[in-house]
Amino acid sequence: MSRLRAWSDRFRGGLSVLLAWLITRIGMLVVLGLAESYIVGDVFYYHGKIAALFDVGLGGTLNEYPTPVVWILSLPYAATAGSRTGYLILFIALMMALDAAFTLALWRLAGRQRDSAISFWLIFVLLIGPLCYVRFDMLPAVLAGGALLAARRQPWVTGALTGLGAAIKLWPALLFPSFLAHRPDRKAVTWGFVAVGFGLAALSLIFGGWSRLISPLTWQSERGLQIESIWATPLMVGRSLRRMNWTLEISNYHAYEIFGPGVKPMLLLSNLATVAGLAVIIALYVRSFRNREPTALAIGMVVLATVAIMTITNKTLSPQYLLWLGGPMAALLILQSESTDQARAVLNRLAIQLLVLAGLTQLVYPLLYNALLGQHGTAMVVISTVVMTLRNIGLVFFTVEVSRLAWRLLSRATERVTDTASA
Repeated sequence: MSRLRAWSDRFRGGLSVLLAWLITRIGMLVVLGLAESYIVGDVFYYHGKIAALFDVGLGGTLNEYPTPVVWILSLPYAATAGSRTGYLILFIALMMALDAAFTLALWRLAGRQRDSAISFWLIFVLLIGPLCYVRFDMLPAVLAGGALLAARRQPWVTGALTGLGAAIKLWPALLFPSFLAHRPDRKAVTWGFVAVGFGLAALSLIFGGWSRLISPLTWQSERGLQIESIWATPLMVGRSLRRMNWTLEISNYHAYEIFGPGVKPMLLLSNLATVAGLAVIIALYVRSFRNREPTALAIGMVVLATVAIMTITNKTLSPQYLLWLGGPMAALLILQSESTDQARAVLNRLAIQLLVLAGLTQLVYPLLYNALLGQHGTAMVVISTVVMTLRNIGLVFFTVEVSRLAWRLLSRATERVTDTASA
């Protein structure tokens, strides 16, 4: 064991991090080119929508996303002069640059040494796979992780990154109250959030109008039950046994949804769970505000719990949503240097759970997705459904554990963190 530790210590510098990043990321590009090239459809969808922007106007372009997303997705289009292939290449390059920038931030805060946070991030992105680079969810994941890294150091940056995340994906707005729990940071966090978040909202209103401003909310409310969501899981299990009772179809919202018996009750349960989840999040906010000096670890756990709760209670769950959890988890692992041994053990256990969930997610999509849709026979439908069910059950357990730990870590200042972690 001592020799293994000594060997590991020899490869803890910046060069080892760079080589690990290059090897894993080049490997992902090879997998994308040889085995998963069919997942780039969303990038071409973005390209087509941006190409038609001047014909249909901002009000008719990518209404499912906030207006700033249109501006961001226009950048690679302008830089490549509208080339479809060039757009794909530059889009992937931009997502890889975000990944590299976050890895660099982790390395700098880890004392320019490779540690568990960097190892987690490198492996986590690898396990989710090339999907990370052909969706723009890398951006909110990095923004959420970066906001947590900047907390207590540059709180105005935390506010600004959270505001930017809210402007492009909406859900990061739920993280804002978490960062207000630390009283000395409240003013700086608020100013950063208001300047960026409300500033972009004002620009969106000016250039797109009110209907375009709220179109992402309208789009989301009208969606059906996505087949990969937690709430579709019982129906998908039933379908794997009696396929004739349920059908899977691509809806007008560019996702496969399930139709048949039990869909309406599950949609109702999802709506009720969303309300209950918001109640839990608010309870965590209140508890954090009542704590006179919440630790950085406790606030980070609230951030992770907020993202997880929001993910599992929704009626939609796309595979790239798992990325949202990776950024805050990596940031939490950086914070473990300020924690007790018991708290470190808890964080490492959560990180391992999330790595397993990432690997299962790549199995669900894209590797077993056609099987899940019924294109490879009944046996493969059952196998793919079992994999998806295991992923979803694991995600629920992960969320419950993170929420419980967040609650305990927000105990009164007179209580010891070691007691809450071991509990």
